Amino acid sequence: MFSQGTTNLGVSGGDGSLDFLRNNIQFQTLRSLVQANPQNLQPMLQELGKQNPQVMRLIQQHQAEFLQLINEPHEGAEGDLLEQAEPDIPHSISVTPEEQAAIERLEAMGFDRALVIEAFLACDRNEELAVNYLLENAGDYED
Repeated sequence: MFSQGTTNLGVSGGDGSLDFLRNNIQFQTLRSLVQANPQNLQPMLQELGKQNPQVMRLIQQHQAEFLQLINEPHEGAEGDLLEQAEPDIPHSISVTPEEQAAIERLEAMGFDRALVIEAFLACDRNEELAVNYLLENAGDYED
């Protein structure tokens, strides 16, 4: 979920603070998913613990700060992350042919493309996790 190099950003400050997460696009996606459905927090934290135990340890050591960060409103006006992006940041994400195939397989299951991409990226481009996330939360997205 957060790359191994991500912890260096927080540790370099010397205090182990979680401020480095505030500008991390993966954290921003996680925050928006959790704010939309708080039940997502526990499974995502479990996955984070598997993928990056260093960040998970920091979160455990600074639980109050993490809860404050996860509950912060998005910077600027409310809306999705693409609307909040800096104007000079392109609104595209590069994917490998394998990742594109995974996205297409998820779409073939009947999920909306935007939702598939959001879940796929939030689950650190792990197709199995994205499938689980989409299936567990399918009822949340039906009109």
